[in-house]
Amino acid sequence: MRSFPEARPFLPIDLPLVRRLTPYGVSFDSETSLTRGVHIIEGAVWAAVPLADLGAPTYVLKDGDCDYIAQFRHKAGDQHAHIMCIAPDVEIYEGETAWLRLLDSMIVAAGRRGALTLNAEVSETGAAFAVLRQAGFAVYARQEIWKRDPSPVTFDSTENILRTETDLDAFGINNLYASVVPRLVLQADAPPEIGRGGMVYERDGQILAYLSVQEGKCGIYVQSFLHPEVYDQTQAILSSALSRLPRADRLPVYFCVRRYQDWLRGWLSELGFEAWASQAVMVKHTASRIEQAIVKPIYSFEGVMHALPPVVDCDVYRGVKSSIIRRSADGVSHNRRSGKAQSSITRIPG
Repeated sequence: MRSFPEARPFLPIDLPLVRRLTPYGVSFDSETSLTRGVHIIEGAVWAAVPLADLGAPTYVLKDGDCDYIAQFRHKAGDQHAHIMCIAPDVEIYEGETAWLRLLDSMIVAAGRRGALTLNAEVSETGAAFAVLRQAGFAVYARQEIWKRDPSPVTFDSTENILRTETDLDAFGINNLYASVVPRLVLQADAPPEIGRGGMVYERDGQILAYLSVQEGKCGIYVQSFLHPEVYDQTQAILSSALSRLPRADRLPVYFCVRRYQDWLRGWLSELGFEAWASQAVMVKHTASRIEQAIVKPIYSFEGVMHALPPVVDCDVYRGVKSSIIRRSADGVSHNRRSGKAQSSITRIPG
């Protein structure tokens, strides 16, 4: 049985390979691909710069005539990394083994960078989902992507109940995030990043709705966190948010709806959105490889010697006991000194 090659980091000589495989890749990062598109070459080149936390770590695997690439994103200090793309599709070469090698390399690399999890968003009906499950990824959440084609906002949005976020809203947004998102998802998802043009709905000094907005040249990606108390105002909040997107008439708007807030789907349908994709949010906890083994002694139960209590001969014990009693009667103790000398007080001369 032949040995399968290992994945290695991207090198500048791999540029033609990356350019050739990029059109056949599978995206696992909806926010990045729908707003900025897939730019594997740019991320790979910047990541190859030494002593700099730039770009996206990229890995290459060559197996004869079949070549593969994979890329993930991670910022220094973040607890979660995210797979961006793997190319080509697993169904082209039937390269399940190659994908597993690439996934293993990315998991180890993410762990070395300090990430606790490696995440991916994938359709449950594709072959990639089965490969991720085989690699140890688990489904932590499910989500639907709703799309609105570029068109003018024609509905009445005179009631603007939202405002732009500020740095002072960080505490309230994090509290809302922790109260809305299930505990299982909190383990694999980072709180929304403040300072990216998000929108806030505040009532009585408490933030009850937050919409994270990410804009790019390809589209606008929105993810909402709404408290159940604002259910009656959901339509007003969503329509107000849509009216505050100045490029909604030129770019498609994508709205991410997690399964724990699926009650938003009806309101999105009334605003002109259509269900576009259904995905599973899959998570794999990272593992960091130990470069230097730490030797520690290990004690085996088989090597432990059990000390048994001594066996005393009753006849011998009776003879020793009788001898001690006779010596005590003659005024001699067991330390071979007389009873008188033992009880006398020692005087210091002079």
